[in-house]
Amino acid sequence: MLVLLPIEISPYNRFSLYDILSRDLNKATAIVIIGVLLVLFLVIRSFWTPVFITASLLGAYYTAMFIINYIFIDWLGYAGISSFVPFFSFIIIVALGVDYSIFLMMRYKEYQHLSPKEAIVLASRNTGGVIISAVIILGGTFATLMPSGIILLGELAIAVITGLVVLCFILLPVFLPAMIALPEALAHLFSRKREDELSLEEKVI
Repeated sequence: MLVLLPIEISPYNRFSLYDILSRDLNKATAIVIIGVLLVLFLVIRSFWTPVFITASLLGAYYTAMFIINYIFIDWLGYAGISSFVPFFSFIIIVALGVDYSIFLMMRYKEYQHLSPKEAIVLASRNTGGVIISAVIILGGTFATLMPSGIILLGELAIAVITGLVVLCFILLPVFLPAMIALPEALAHLFSRKREDELSLEEKVI
């Protein structure tokens, strides 16, 4: 009969594992962000839009981390979350988020004859249903991990679902269009201000 003996992990080994995972997460974050930016630069052929998309992905990830910390530490009273959750949730959220973002921006590029504000609104309207459907399907898939009773899988599922919901219901349809339309709005504001100044000077003269 095979008997499995529990393996006791010393505090030193726990801290060493935590340091290794933290270091790997920092390296992976830097590599993934650089890779995502390069891919988006090549696909979208713009500078600021890939930056805005990357900011959206990071915002979704850190929001997910805040939520699971609140749920498992502040609400349920756990000592912390699994060290593996930040790494894997970051990879999953960014990978899926980039896919949705590229799909949105490909539709955005089809409306080059429109202003950036009108193009991104129209692209969001036409792709929103597909992206939301994908999020619901993936969210349901990850939700099946929660009844498993394994805390690691439950934390990962909640993190991924939260990140995708925040990304696809707040950041992509609200934050990204606002950032894309911002330069046009600022240019219009400054031009109007300049016209008002010229008009005032003419009246003074």
